[in-house]
Amino acid sequence: MKHIDLVLIVITAASLTACASKQADTGAPASAPASKTAPAKESARKEAAPEGAIVGKPAAGSKFAKLKIGMTLAQVEKLIGPPTKQWQHPTAKASIPFYFGPDRWVLQYSYKGEGILTLNAGEDQLLTRIEVNKAE
Repeated sequence: MKHIDLVLIVITAASLTACASKQADTGAPASAPASKTAPAKESARKEAAPEGAIVGKPAAGSKFAKLKIGMTLAQVEKLIGPPTKQWQHPTAKASIPFYFGPDRWVLQYSYKGEGILTLNAGEDQLLTRIEVNKAE
């Protein structure tokens, strides 16, 4: 009987906490229509720099020197050609139930004498990491 009481207390506390959470402040007045605030949010997303990493420094004039984080797979292959090797693997987000974001899988392209490129396997297949490794 003591365990049932403890479980009921935990469930009640969790539900009260969920009900007491408040909405995030968007900075817009409460009476402002949603259509006026939506374009500002969209333009902020478009102007944000793509996230990614460049490990090492590509040599001037090399294939990797032409690349920028955020390029699509089609742009990368058009600039530097097909890879020597390629493979894909799941990320930790692949095990999250009902998560269908673009970063559940990653593609990795290896270029001999250059290094490895990592792209997300979502719709756009964007370049997220450039790893310069001449030994690759």
